[in-house]
Amino acid sequence: MVKKKSKSEIVITEKYRKKYGVCEHDQVSYKALDKMCSSLLLHCKRLSRDIDRKGKMMELWMKKKPYYPSDMETKNIIQSFEDDEAKRENEIKEKNLKIEELQKLYDEAIEINKDVIVKNRNCIKANQEILKDHNEITRAYNGLAEMGRFAIDEGIDIKKHNKMLPEHDKYKFSQSHTLLESGKVKHSWKFKPKKNGKGN
Repeated sequence: MVKKKSKSEIVITEKYRKKYGVCEHDQVSYKALDKMCSSLLLHCKRLSRDIDRKGKMMELWMKKKPYYPSDMETKNIIQSFEDDEAKRENEIKEKNLKIEELQKLYDEAIEINKDVIVKNRNCIKANQEILKDHNEITRAYNGLAEMGRFAIDEGIDIKKHNKMLPEHDKYKFSQSHTLLESGKVKHSWKFKPKKNGKGN
């Protein structure tokens, strides 16, 4: 019926998903619930008609004063009523078992869905952080690439001149890139002295 991957994870088989109208999120569909309600309503209508019919039969039976059924006929009537009652009780028990089984599957699906919602929220948060880091990296690259193109266009050999600087290997380079409300990006580069001419 239900396959268990682990103690905390339960997977509903495709057979039962189709049988009870469970959607891809493992929740019982409105169609299945509507079908269940329609079945219960039909059963109630049948019971009501049966009660009315038997009530009319009893009225006719009581009106026929000259006729008194024999003990055998009375026993047969009582037995017939008991058989019908037992049959109805069995039908109700079977339907209740089906409803309980459907409710159990529905509860399991809701429990699984709670875990999925938490995981989904965590993934959304992680994706937002990744997107933020991506934007920062892209802005930093764009700023450096823009400076590099400008230096090349001007015929400047940046590597050569950088090695010639007295502060080479004595300063720490840092940068920041801020997105302004206008949509432009403000680039900032900083050089900080390193401790004892070595890395921090």
